[in-house]
Amino acid sequence: MSNTTPLKVIIIGGGIGGLSLARACLDAGLAVELYEKRPLKAMLSGAGGIFIQRNAMRVYDLLWDGRIRDRLYETGGKILSGGFINSQGSPLYINSPSFVGAEDLGVCILRPELQQILLEALPEGTVRPEHAFTQFDDEGDRLRVMFNNGHVAEGDILVGADGLYSTVRAQLGDLDRPEDPEYSGMCCWRGFFNGDGVPFDSRYSWAEMWGQGDRFGYFDVGGGRYSFYAFYNMHPGGNDDALGGSLVVLKSLFADYAEPVPSILKALENQRIYRDDISDRLPLGDRWGNGHVTLLGDVAHPVLPNIGQGGCIAIEDGFELAKQLSKIGERERLPATLRQFEASRSERVAKVFKSSRQVGQLGQVSSKAGCLARNWMYKLMPTWLADRQFQWLFDYQPSWEASQV
Repeated sequence: MSNTTPLKVIIIGGGIGGLSLARACLDAGLAVELYEKRPLKAMLSGAGGIFIQRNAMRVYDLLWDGRIRDRLYETGGKILSGGFINSQGSPLYINSPSFVGAEDLGVCILRPELQQILLEALPEGTVRPEHAFTQFDDEGDRLRVMFNNGHVAEGDILVGADGLYSTVRAQLGDLDRPEDPEYSGMCCWRGFFNGDGVPFDSRYSWAEMWGQGDRFGYFDVGGGRYSFYAFYNMHPGGNDDALGGSLVVLKSLFADYAEPVPSILKALENQRIYRDDISDRLPLGDRWGNGHVTLLGDVAHPVLPNIGQGGCIAIEDGFELAKQLSKIGERERLPATLRQFEASRSERVAKVFKSSRQVGQLGQVSSKAGCLARNWMYKLMPTWLADRQFQWLFDYQPSWEASQV
């Protein structure tokens, strides 16, 4: 750059996308400050586990000299063979890492442990908890960002990484509050448990069992622990406490599922179970921000948790944004560079969004005839053909040099 002072990126939101972007900015020679409205302990919490698949793992190969990648493999569980199984344990579609020529498809890890690893990858003072964003003033040559405690930050770029109900996105749209997302029609329960004594099929490190209007999944998150999730078609706003608690509800809803589901539910006794109504929102297209402000991850393109890619594409976003910012020659080019970043990501994130909805619709089919047709379709489909619906996800090859779409 013509000015020797590095660009300063201000990030709102201390989730996976925001923390990954912060590390990418530092590796790209940019200054960065990250603000999170929650206390640090709450920021480092989270429900159950998450898939960091090979496309996102390739980003972590490049960040912090590969130390994030190394920590993930030390802590989590490798994604090996797994797939879709009917509620009685009969395989419908099973894939293995060999379909993309790899030994594993990445790592599954508990969300709090991932958050801690990403935090430790940042210098002390980079993350500033208990700072709730209120508004920004984009003055063209300088950006001012205000918080509810009176703090004012100044920088060159503001990135909204503050999730589905983003206040940054709301201000960009001149809204008093974030617009409502679109309810998917399904509720989700999540948590983790010790796998001792649970009769898992040793061939799989993960599996998702499909019923009629419901699904139950589990995956290895390392250290003998497993994360679970369960989806059920229902109206939003349910109250498990009124029915005896989440575990009682799950035992009732999934009473006809074969092992290992009954044993998993038994292992969940005295474990915390999180319940959420699941929503998404159409991606913003090829323009996410304005001026010196852009968005990242769920703020711009929230996706349903059906193919384990929501966090992964946010990680991709962070890397691609930092890379493009590192190549700016003049500060005057910042708005154009941000719009270029947004447009370069739009096609891929739209495809992830569409694929996630499609898999969810298949998995949540509620009619008996529809379930029979779905199950036979997968049983009769050659594995290589079924692989094609996911293989493109792993074509992403990040590089500090090459241009990415």
